[in-house]
Amino acid sequence: MGHRQATRKICLVTGQLALGVLILVILIQQADVEDTFKTLLKADAKYVLFGSLLIVAASTMIALSFYSILSTLRYKVGLSSCIQANFAGQLASDLTPGRAGYFITPFVMEALSETPFEACLVATVLSGMVDFLIRALLTIVSAAYLIGPVESISGAQWIVVLSAFILATSALFFAAILWTDKPKKLVVRLSSFRRIGKVLNPFLERIENFQREGVKAKRALGPVVLSMLSTSILDSIALYFFALSVGVELNPVLFVFIYSLVSSFTYLPLTLAGLGVQEGVLAALLQMFGTPLPYGVAVSLLFRFFYTVTDIIGLPALMKTGFTKVFNKSKKP
Repeated sequence: MGHRQATRKICLVTGQLALGVLILVILIQQADVEDTFKTLLKADAKYVLFGSLLIVAASTMIALSFYSILSTLRYKVGLSSCIQANFAGQLASDLTPGRAGYFITPFVMEALSETPFEACLVATVLSGMVDFLIRALLTIVSAAYLIGPVESISGAQWIVVLSAFILATSALFFAAILWTDKPKKLVVRLSSFRRIGKVLNPFLERIENFQREGVKAKRALGPVVLSMLSTSILDSIALYFFALSVGVELNPVLFVFIYSLVSSFTYLPLTLAGLGVQEGVLAALLQMFGTPLPYGVAVSLLFRFFYTVTDIIGLPALMKTGFTKVFNKSKKP
């Protein structure tokens, strides 16, 4: 059974990777392969470096959010451990559908800092909830900013609606997990079945601890909002610099809204981390504002490449902790 599941998982991941690559290939062909790579080759290294550093800074702000939450919960954890755990989670998310691999973050954080898993999970979920909520609000504002003034982009309305829906639904889901008793009630109800109960009963105490820590973590909402807002702004400026590197000059404010729209599509579980889908949406949005398609595709490829490459910072933490060690540890009640 285990071998079959592993085989299915490998086939699924391989299929989603192939689909993402196929979408990219079609996108590059539509833009013209030669023009796209000429644009990439002439990218200004200075702006590319600035963009890469801003991506690292944005990820560090997420780690600062973790640190603020755990400090509020009165756990002594180093900022370095939070940074390593966040980059490790981001690296794992780059290789999984819907960025689901990011949920390895609390396991890595627990291993690195020796902080209770429930507190690490609260830090991850609360930061994610605030991040999704901020980007959902920015996406709604972008509906007026992007669609209202420009009649020619009315066809992008579905992008705005779907993007806002994905982000808002995710935020509400995280809030329900943190601050309602629905998870516990569901587990108790499922535990009434004998076989399921044997598996779930040992985790009832953990769920109670998680929700107790979640209520306490409300006191950290101020710093978390500031950190996650900074993350969105820094990533948006990074995207702006990547655009500048290939000669695309648009209003910098525009990229705050474009980033909010585009980033939500990385959570669609069609391909690995939205590979191909994100690039297509980004190139389409830039084209709506007069950017030639080869340039838009070049910007999207630069953003994807350096967003992924910078996550290699988390590789030492993953190697030190070990996937097997992390997941074996997570199975213990």
